[in-house]
Amino acid sequence: MLSRFHSITRLALMALSIFAAAGTALSLDLDGYTPAHAIGTADDEWWTAYPDQHENAGSSVEHLDWVIDDLKDKPVLLFVHSSNCKPCLAQMPRIQSAVDRFGDDIKYYDILAEDSGYEKALGILDVYDPDGATQYVPTTIFITLAKGPDGNVDVVWNSQIDAMSQDDIDSYVEDSIYYYKANRDSWS
Repeated sequence: MLSRFHSITRLALMALSIFAAAGTALSLDLDGYTPAHAIGTADDEWWTAYPDQHENAGSSVEHLDWVIDDLKDKPVLLFVHSSNCKPCLAQMPRIQSAVDRFGDDIKYYDILAEDSGYEKALGILDVYDPDGATQYVPTTIFITLAKGPDGNVDVVWNSQIDAMSQDDIDSYVEDSIYYYKANRDSWS
């Protein structure tokens, strides 16, 4: 009887911890938050135009219409991958962890670059590939709103090719939420 009580108690505690973790995004306090990534052109910064390493460095980006529509509500996270690449398989649980933690504050798209999703993946990578040359999976794309070098609020983004650490994914997601909340009211 006592072991059954302990089992039920453990289940209840696990459920509470899952509930608390799911609520983290709703209670994410960004008042004292300092972004991990600045606005700029280096590969780890938020970009307003194609970054330094892109074949069209400095050129403006024609963001996808549906991404712009989603930015009216929250920042966007795109994960372009395939079902059989090892870096993709390593990245998938890390992305899912970020979505589980911050999902209420971001719009997430899981884009499988195979079969019916292949053309959509190519269209996304045509715009958001960080190099502008060869397209690779996995590519993780973070899109939000921030003040650009001219002081105006604009769409900013960053793309990373290959598997990322959980800390790197979380830092870009947290930055995207912070920048979005700080700038959404000034975006037109």
